[in-house]
Parts: sequence; C-alpha cells; structure tokens
Amino acid sequence: MIKKLLLALLLLFLVGCANKTTDKEFNTDLQIHEQIKKDLTNGALDKADNDFMSLEANYPGSPYIKSDLLALFLAHLQNQDYILAKFYLNQYEKRFASINEIPWCEYKKIKIEFLKYKNAYTNQTQILNILNMCKTFQESYPNSEFLPEVNTIYIKAYLTKEYLDKKIAKLYKKLDKPKAANFYNTKIPKNSQPPVIPWYKKLFYW
Repeated sequence: MIKKLLLALLLLFLVGCANKTTDKEFNTDLQIHEQIKKDLTNGALDKADNDFMSLEANYPGSPYIKSDLLALFLAHLQNQDYILAKFYLNQYEKRFASINEIPWCEYKKIKIEFLKYKNAYTNQTQILNILNMCKTFQESYPNSEFLPEVNTIYIKAYLTKEYLDKKIAKLYKKLDKPKAANFYNTKIPKNSQPPVIPWYKKLFYW
C-alpha cells in the first residue's frame, strides 16, 4: 500500500514537471515521442518517464502512447525496475491490449513477480502469490504459447515453497511444536536442487 502511494505521488510530481518541460521544449507529440526514444537509447530512464508524462498530460489521445508504454515497460524490466515495469504493463493492458495480447501481458506479470522474488526461504506470501498467478493462467489460457514458460515458473516456485516449508518444519521442531512441524513437513522431490543463495545471506536464515 505504501509503495503504491509513493508511486502515485511520484507520478503526480512527474506530471507537474512534465507540463513545464513540454511547454519549454516540445511543440508536438511526435517530438516528445522522439525524445522518449532518445532517452531510452541513452539509458536515461528517469527522463524518459518524465517525458512520457509530458506526452500523457499534453496529448492524451496521441497514437504514440501505446508504443511508448511498451518501450518503457521493456526498458524498466531490463533495468530490474520491477514496480515501474509492472505499472507500464498494467497501463498498456488496460488501455490498448487486444484479446490476443492479454495472455502475453499476464505471463509477463507472472515473470515480473518471479524475478522480484530474490530471497529464497523468505516471504511465504509472495511465493504463494506466484503459484496462484500461475494456476490462474493455466486455467484461463490452457492453449497459450506462453504456457510452457508459466509451467516452468510454477515448478520452480513450487520447489522453492517445498524447501521453505521444510525449513519452517525444522524450526517448529526445534521449538518443540510437533503439530506445527507436521503441518509444514513435506517430502522434497528426488533429484531436485535447493534454491541457491549467497553464503552471506545464509547467516541470516535459520
């Protein structure tokens, strides 16, 4: 909730700055569009965000908004700015995605959530959310070309959850809480590998 509020405040600030920038530098939506492309080419993502808000504020019906949303999504995804990447993807899906594009958008959202999950053995809620998103996709788009990718993410997330549950069970056993330990105890699939984490992070895990 706090992240969403901060993002909203950031976007409002950018809109205010964008209006001033547009008045001084740009006369047409094409000029702003070309500037956004230059920003992204130069790796100036903050400026690209700012210029895109200029485009939105001054030319809300511009035909360039659609392509710029996708370009900004891909740029932020590559830069691992997952919150902004998801924001632009959501905007694209709500406003421009065709029926055939929606499965791609939903698959990308799953991938973003999976990429965001950096610390194995932590945040049980997040890993369960990834699993639920995968299940929803599997049920909603059983013939999608992206289903194999989603299935792969599901398997990786499932194994991560199993190893996490095993850790939780061991913890409850140490705390002498057998019922809770039995609840989380699970059999790890044979030939599977535990999540790889840096040695220094292991110091903070149980």
